[in-house]
Amino acid sequence: MTWLHVARKDFQDAGRSRLLWVLTGLLVLLIAGLSAIPYVLASDGRPAFESGLLFLYSPIGFLIPIVGLIVGYRAIVGERESGTIRFLLGLPNTRRDVMLGKLVGRTAVVAVPTVIGFAVGGVVLALLYEGFAAGAYLGLFAFTVVMGLVYVAIALGISASVDSRAKALAVVATLYVVVDIAWSFVPMSIYWVLERSFPGFENLPAWYLFLERLSPGQALSAISLTLVDFVGAEDIDVTAAGRVAGEVPFYLENWFAWVIVLAWIIVPLGVGYLRFRDATLN
Repeated sequence: MTWLHVARKDFQDAGRSRLLWVLTGLLVLLIAGLSAIPYVLASDGRPAFESGLLFLYSPIGFLIPIVGLIVGYRAIVGERESGTIRFLLGLPNTRRDVMLGKLVGRTAVVAVPTVIGFAVGGVVLALLYEGFAAGAYLGLFAFTVVMGLVYVAIALGISASVDSRAKALAVVATLYVVVDIAWSFVPMSIYWVLERSFPGFENLPAWYLFLERLSPGQALSAISLTLVDFVGAEDIDVTAAGRVAGEVPFYLENWFAWVIVLAWIIVPLGVGYLRFRDATLN
């Protein structure tokens, strides 16, 4: 299975470049360090476990997408620029093997530090908070790994589609700004054109909420509710079906967000593979 050899080499290269160790330290600091803040701020006894877990959502939701994009954007194009892609394809590996191996290897570069960070953070949470819920904690861990996979896949698809790291970085940065940071302005602008007013928080048309949920960040926010079950988790879904006017269509239910998340994995990888397959490697 030659794709496995590519994945192993990619993971080992990350270890030799210290990227793996930097990410491990960063995630241990993020998960173990930040989860202790509600305990430090508590004025009366040990706080509930949910307060520490909820405190991790925003930092994880902000950092993991950036980590995934940074880890993935040089995966293919970096090999092309350095010339090592010819060696990689001559082992022998097909271009499909390279794509799949890079996806597995780069996802592992994000997942392994995540495992270590959550292991250390779990000890901190168990010691500092009342009512440690292993199921909810494992759900948050699974959600973090899925989020890392999504953004690695997006960056890898871009990396396979272009012929220079500068182009890959520009496309990755632009896409992140458009679909994650500024995406909410897209449905808002369309709503203003149609209604000549700005939308409220509730009683919104289904098309508005669906368009809003097409962002990978919004879709991931929705699937977090299918992975993590504890009091207060429903407040995280900013595109909840309860905001729609009238009956809730199936595509606004939380399970359908998995379809959107899978599309954000498959489509960039598919486009990237087709461009990489047909590219002339100079």
